[in-house]
Amino acid sequence: MKKRARTRSEVIGFMTLLVVLLALLGMAALTLNQKVTVLQANIKDLNDKKTKYNAILTEIKQLEQEKQKLTAKIDVIKQLKSQSQVTVRLLDEIAKATPADSIWLLSIKQAAGGLALSGVALDNTRLADYMDRLSASPYFAGATLGKSALTTIAGQDLKEFSLSLALEQAENNKDSKQGNVK
Repeated sequence: MKKRARTRSEVIGFMTLLVVLLALLGMAALTLNQKVTVLQANIKDLNDKKTKYNAILTEIKQLEQEKQKLTAKIDVIKQLKSQSQVTVRLLDEIAKATPADSIWLLSIKQAAGGLALSGVALDNTRLADYMDRLSASPYFAGATLGKSALTTIAGQDLKEFSLSLALEQAENNKDSKQGNVK
């Protein structure tokens, strides 16, 4: 009887231990299941946020592309503005160097590195003097005679010419502009 009672109490103890162990395992499984559920909800929320942020990132990329386009346009405008100021200065320099009573300009064309002038002069001496004046200008590196031919206008024998003017570097022009301002 004692043996049976002891065996019964060992079986009851073992069963109790087994039930407690199963209860602990069940609670651990429930806890882990809850954690998995919470993590899955977090993953879903994060994926939703990611989708929202992707839309924002796409918009940011579009804005950056627009910014680059606008910056390029602004740069072109600045370049055109600076070139227009240079063009005005060049025309002013040509006007100062051109004598009104002996040289008449027919056309002025601006190219990448210089200007092309065509016109009529009274004679070769005045044309040479005009070329010297232009070459002495701080805006021009030199004047090169392209063509020169005798032409008759209103009964006068005149010298028809074309000149190529090389422009000085922009830095030299800035220095001379600053020198003229002082």
